[in-house]
Amino acid sequence: MRRLFTLALVVVGAAAFPLAQGGNVLVIRNVTLVDGTGRPPVANATVVIEGSTIKDAGAYAQAPAGARTIDGAGKFLIPGLIDAHIHLRGGRGQTAAADQEREGIRALQSYLYAGVTTVFDAGNRPEFITGLRAKERSGAIVSPRIFATGGTVASPNGHGGPYNVEAWPADRRLLDEHLATKPDLAKIGQDEHGWGTRPQIRQLPEDLLEKIIRYYHSKGVRIIIHVSNEHNAIEAIYAGADTLAHPIIQAPMSEEYVRMMSVKHVPTISTLTIGENYSRLAEHPEYLDQPLYRDTLEAAERQMLKTEESAKQKENRWAAWMKVMTPVAQDNMKRLNDVGKDIVAAGTDQTSGPALHRELELLVGAGISPADTIVIATRNAARALGKLDELGTIEAGKLADMVLLKADPTRNIDNAKQVDTVIKNGQVIDRAKLDLPVNRRTSSQ
Repeated sequence: MRRLFTLALVVVGAAAFPLAQGGNVLVIRNVTLVDGTGRPPVANATVVIEGSTIKDAGAYAQAPAGARTIDGAGKFLIPGLIDAHIHLRGGRGQTAAADQEREGIRALQSYLYAGVTTVFDAGNRPEFITGLRAKERSGAIVSPRIFATGGTVASPNGHGGPYNVEAWPADRRLLDEHLATKPDLAKIGQDEHGWGTRPQIRQLPEDLLEKIIRYYHSKGVRIIIHVSNEHNAIEAIYAGADTLAHPIIQAPMSEEYVRMMSVKHVPTISTLTIGENYSRLAEHPEYLDQPLYRDTLEAAERQMLKTEESAKQKENRWAAWMKVMTPVAQDNMKRLNDVGKDIVAAGTDQTSGPALHRELELLVGAGISPADTIVIATRNAARALGKLDELGTIEAGKLADMVLLKADPTRNIDNAKQVDTVIKNGQVIDRAKLDLPVNRRTSSQ
């Protein structure tokens, strides 16, 4: 799906701090635990973190003596939120490499501020995103956990690139080039366009699609695939795709498709925000005055979006088309969630922390409960990325990514914005030291 715009975020000077000077154990006591599994919240729970790993969690977890302690009384602990579909800003354009990296890091740090501890970049300039991924994993930058595909695979003149495959096995060398960048997932662009306001383009024939997927699987790489209609989704699933990168948006799903998904349970990334954001900006630019946007977006950028960009979107036929079709996609997500609580996964197709919270609002607006929506943005997103063994829930043995909230998100999804403390990989992020507008704002602003 087309990207509208990205928010320019000035987010420098972020810092993560060790859990304890005298040890590596952190305990969160007296908290209401919303563990991401879908089980009911647990009151007065204890969570024990040892290094980067959750040691124990629940009503009967035992805290070791001498551990650093956070009192969670009156607060709610959820797994770190996951945006399972972004396109990080900075990787495109003609600016110097250092400036591109700085722009990307600032956007990444906006996610941490918003409680997002993991992102999956679903298509970017390979050297840009893999370079940032390497720095995140080495600890050289403060960032959410980064998974990435780098470039995408598609038919020549199709939806994606630079790995454009037409002949087999001759073009297998392109897949080897992609594999050399060590993609966490391989993304295939399988969209014919010819819908909305976009002209027809080429897509991979079914037999070639199956060969490509089989080849990546033989190398141990999971496939995420861009589709937008039911026919292409079915074709992709039976060709072996592991995850769908977008909802079906071109039409309501058939009952046959819903029944198939009740058996298949193929993860489907929601990405409602990207389409809805066009008309939202055109009709309700005042959303940019909400606290999370004010905290992470410079005043001049917000003003430009509220005036110049808003005026452009009022004339954009694509914005009008997406306004009509986004409710269709919402209803499709609700129907999938009704037949399989592990199917729908949260993702935005955008590049900032506030966007994920809008995604959660749209999922709730579709009729999905706030409690289910937290699962969608944690456990299900980890499952969609093939990372559920290590991420997505607060359970013993998993990585210690979690967010302490000031209010209950299972009652009102807006409470997921009430971030108190962010913990990534067992380290507390000091949000007050992020170089964000909220931390530089004068009384006159």
